[in-house]
Amino acid sequence: MRQFNRTLAAKIEQNLPDCSVLSLAWHSAATYAAVALDPSCFRGLQFPETDGPLTGFVLRDAQSSDLAGRLRADAERRLGGRIVAIDGKIDFDPAQLIPRGAQLIVYGPIDRVRESGPRQTGHGPHTLHRRIGRRLLHRLLHREWRLRRTDPIFGTFLAIAVSVYLLGTWYFRHALKVDWLTAAYFVTTTMTTTGYGDIMPSHDHPIDVLVAMMLMLCGIISIGIFTAFVASRLTRAQWVRMQGLRRVRRHGHIVVCGAGSIGSGVIDLLLAFDRPLVVVEVKPDTVLVEQARKRGFDLLTGDASRDDTLDMCNLAAAHSLVALTNVDTLNLEIALGARARNPDLPIVLRIAEAAFAASIAAHFDLKTTFSVAALASPVFASLSRFDGGLGRISFDGQEFAIGEGVFTEHYRSIMPEGALPLAVSRDGDFALIQRFDELRVGDQALLLVPLAPFYEGRDSLAAAADRRAYRRAGELSGAAK
Repeated sequence: MRQFNRTLAAKIEQNLPDCSVLSLAWHSAATYAAVALDPSCFRGLQFPETDGPLTGFVLRDAQSSDLAGRLRADAERRLGGRIVAIDGKIDFDPAQLIPRGAQLIVYGPIDRVRESGPRQTGHGPHTLHRRIGRRLLHRLLHREWRLRRTDPIFGTFLAIAVSVYLLGTWYFRHALKVDWLTAAYFVTTTMTTTGYGDIMPSHDHPIDVLVAMMLMLCGIISIGIFTAFVASRLTRAQWVRMQGLRRVRRHGHIVVCGAGSIGSGVIDLLLAFDRPLVVVEVKPDTVLVEQARKRGFDLLTGDASRDDTLDMCNLAAAHSLVALTNVDTLNLEIALGARARNPDLPIVLRIAEAAFAASIAAHFDLKTTFSVAALASPVFASLSRFDGGLGRISFDGQEFAIGEGVFTEHYRSIMPEGALPLAVSRDGDFALIQRFDELRVGDQALLLVPLAPFYEGRDSLAAAADRRAYRRAGELSGAAK
């Protein structure tokens, strides 16, 4: 059953036997949050669901991660996760040394595995000095662009006022036969109409009097325009602040654009980490506003596709950006605007249509683009076959089902061929495991099941159903005892 309300979903599962209820938004939110924290992640999930830690499958290169030549156990300690596959092989020898250049698939809690990963992927290798040079050039160009945005009327009058002031100072230095400072003092008091009277032009020289009168008129006009400009800017700044738009001063923050059904789930997951959070929403509800006040993240009220809104997010110093609005083209527009401001910024996109997501990834080099339907539909298919299905992942041309379930004494006998135990939740504590004999009765276990035996005919859905019925009978028999 598909259900948006997680509370209602939990109550339905408690009251209806053999019923699984899934929220597409909350299921996909785990992947968006995990990829925002670690761009090398390709699938995130909560285990156990609803209240477990955020975990995920990430890619690691043995050489760049300093894992080449190490045993698996040593490498896993450094990674903080469980190595699932080495160069696509899941049945590798634990005593085998990790070869140089090997590609690893690692599963583990995101807060641990992200420490061993690169800051960003998808833009190719760059040396440190090239990154710094590109950032500096981008900031200079951006600053020049901002200067060109200055009000042209105000800029023209400012240039005229400064020119008049300098010419008047030059003129009265010679007319009054005084030094530069005294001449500047006289012009200042004249243009501001202060008129102390300690220095005056000679009435015997009408040209000096006419020049002084012109300075007074120019001064009055300039002061009026300056006062109007400042008042306008202050009024706009106050209005912008009342609307929730203000310049972000944070560094290393994650920008979440869109706080709808998926965005709210991503926000809840990200708040458990030490990354500062900036949320951009056009029309935030009272719940989101109150959450921002209590939990201390920045909430900007504005359209994230607009340049002025993105400028306030301090993207040059951001860790990553997640675009989660309900419109695919709007998410793409946000991504392109963010990339223009920081070419190295990891960007995560929500795209409804899987084909469109693949096209965006291919044409715009936005690899971390995910379709909600593509993430959630395999979960429904898995749940129709066995309890606890959490979807699928694929790597190196292989496809695997992810599932969780409560370990019983009949558990091993119903395991599909090649199943791998990944983690266990015991008494509320999360732990990674390597073998089935580490499990105890009553543990909540997370498994990775190869789907090749099903596709090749060495296993069948009927056999899986028989095993499921056998497990169910065992559970009932245990309960009767």
